Amino acid sequence: MIVTRTWLDEWIDLSDISTDEICKTLNAIGLEVDSVKTVKMPQKCVVGYVKSRKKHPDADKLSVCEVDIGSSIVTIVCGAPNVDKDQWVAVALEGAELPDGLKIKKASLRGVESNGMICSSTELGLPKINDGIMVLDSSLGELKCGKNLSELNGLEDDFIEIGLTPNRGDCLSVRGVARDLSAAFKRPLKEICCLKEEDNLLGIGRILTLHAEEKIKSNLLYHAFEQKKISSSVLMELRLAAVELSYEGDIERLISYATYSTGVLLRAYDYKCFKKKDEKAIIELKKDKRGFDAVFGKDGRASYIGYLQEPSCKVTKDSNTVVIEASFTPTKEISVLGAKNKDLQSDKHFYRSSRGSETDLALGVLYLWKLLENEEEVTIYAGGQKISNEAPPKVVILQMSELLKMIGQEVSKNSVVNILKWLSFDVSIKGEQEILNITVPPFRHDIFAPQDICEEIIRVIGIDNIESKPLKFFEKSRINETLIWHNFKNKIRLKAASVGFFESIHYLFDSKEKQDFYGLKSIKRQKELSNPITVELNTLRTSLLLHLLEAASNNIKNGKRSVALFELGRVFDGNRKETTKLSFIFSGESEFPSVSNHGKPKDINFFDFTTKIKHVIGEIRVESSSPEDKLSNPYEYASVYQDQKKIGYIARVHKLVENRLDLPTTYIAEIEVEKLMKDRILAKAYSKFPTSSRDLSFLVPKDMAYHTIRHALEATKVPNLDKFYPIDKFEDESLGEFMSLTMSFRFQNSEKTLEDSEVDGAIELIQKELKKALGIAIR
Repeated sequence: MIVTRTWLDEWIDLSDISTDEICKTLNAIGLEVDSVKTVKMPQKCVVGYVKSRKKHPDADKLSVCEVDIGSSIVTIVCGAPNVDKDQWVAVALEGAELPDGLKIKKASLRGVESNGMICSSTELGLPKINDGIMVLDSSLGELKCGKNLSELNGLEDDFIEIGLTPNRGDCLSVRGVARDLSAAFKRPLKEICCLKEEDNLLGIGRILTLHAEEKIKSNLLYHAFEQKKISSSVLMELRLAAVELSYEGDIERLISYATYSTGVLLRAYDYKCFKKKDEKAIIELKKDKRGFDAVFGKDGRASYIGYLQEPSCKVTKDSNTVVIEASFTPTKEISVLGAKNKDLQSDKHFYRSSRGSETDLALGVLYLWKLLENEEEVTIYAGGQKISNEAPPKVVILQMSELLKMIGQEVSKNSVVNILKWLSFDVSIKGEQEILNITVPPFRHDIFAPQDICEEIIRVIGIDNIESKPLKFFEKSRINETLIWHNFKNKIRLKAASVGFFESIHYLFDSKEKQDFYGLKSIKRQKELSNPITVELNTLRTSLLLHLLEAASNNIKNGKRSVALFELGRVFDGNRKETTKLSFIFSGESEFPSVSNHGKPKDINFFDFTTKIKHVIGEIRVESSSPEDKLSNPYEYASVYQDQKKIGYIARVHKLVENRLDLPTTYIAEIEVEKLMKDRILAKAYSKFPTSSRDLSFLVPKDMAYHTIRHALEATKVPNLDKFYPIDKFEDESLGEFMSLTMSFRFQNSEKTLEDSEVDGAIELIQKELKKALGIAIR
């Protein structure tokens, strides 16, 4: 949004306030100034009058002009195509230096002496308004030969560009910006004087009638005038060029200027566009099939109100009777329709209507009439016709105590009321409770809640004037099951990464054919996906391992000698019940080549893989068991237990699967994450007395699993036995069907140092119970 200092002065008296102070105030009230540009007229540039013009004798595109500059009449050679006799022009005299650095000197052009230059707007540092010289007119004030250009109205100006946020549609006009400055500086806006209509003017009812459907939601006001010619206005052209508004013809220039100045959406229609009945033009207003409020003429739709006008109904230089439409369409409705009809090209009106245009339609028409007031060849029809669909005013109810808490400091009630009234809010106070009933002005489409009212007050007070206070941060404990679960999973991820596994993430979907091929459980047929993404992802995954195996295979095929991956994600059972699992895969060499392994590291084995899993999920024990699928090798498969609960399994990948996927030695594990979650851990005191250890070697059948021995020892409940574990295994032909299993037993008491006799008694009990339960004895 661009405004100029002189343009603002038309709406509010800022004569004693500097541009710098205006910009600071705009920033303080939330209208951020992006840039400021000052235009000054060069010295020795004056008003001239072209007394004569004739063609240059030796150049077809040059003209020789006699120009009155007040002190004398000088000859100037000009190349502009639009220069002509009886024009007021801007003349740069000898010695003038223009903004682009050009210095004016006497010169001879094709044998004709030239004493100065007739200037275009751009040569004077002004916006471009045409392709020729700038022709001056009375819009700049009194024109007098030799008068300095700096003395004309509007040529010297400050251009202020404001970066408006989309919610501030009320400031998309010069008057809107002035209205905010009015509240900041506590100065009233200038009012437009009422027009004095002549008694003999024809009423608009003589030439125009409205036919409107009840579905129409827009507010509309129609007026009309007749014209033969509208005079030019170089000031208007310069200002519209500065704000980069394009237009076609003098009527469109007036409409664009009035819209930009007041914020009221104005359109001009050619009267001939509408069909007639009884010498009256009929304007039909009804809903279009796209949902827009639309104007219809004799040949169909003339415009979408607030969105688009058909070219066939626009005014031209030959238009005699012109129909003026002022409109307002509810912001939400026009925005939604615009979003739904992106294939429909909009015009410049939609930018304003979608952000909230001015609702005082009469103001826009009155301003336009003031622009036409002195036009001798324009006749205005008296009165107007309107369609009114005014929404009930928005009311925000707010307690003073609540408001002061939001502001953060004490502000008197009178100050709050005065600020709101300067911003055009109506305020009433209810009783001793100090409840404010605040009626929002219709042009503030962005005000809904008490917080919005608070923002309005603060921006007028000035954010820099709000006292800084230290932040007091009070927060209730936000620890809940969801957060605990989230942190637990992240902790597992960090541990897995620290052991050397890389996280892998895959789709929730899998191939049913692959699940069946590898003997994995799959979703029941009646609960399968009805619309799968692809043939290869046509079911929900029941295991994380298929994706991990494919990922490991791809890495091995790309030259990796060791691949360690994990995934923590959701899987589904046959009934589509969701659980979370943690899966690991380790394929190939157990470590990187180094000096210690002579550059030839061994492949991963069951015990090394199990140790890595232990470092991630904590203490575990494994027991040999049989797989339920075709992925796992039945000879290297074990169930995983933690705190007496089975939580998953560890296995080597079946040799056939390794060959199928071109994998080296590969181990997998799948853990149920929910079973890893523990209740609050209770700490217990540890013994300060020393431990005593004994090692025993037992003759054990080769086919006896270790967990059989462990269960027997746990059932014995040997006193003071703190820990036991296997430390060695020995096989020899001399032992036949037996092997030697060496186990270490650790004894400790929390209250005293154990005597040898107590330890020996415990050892005897262990031997006796193992002999009795399993038939094994020491070697």
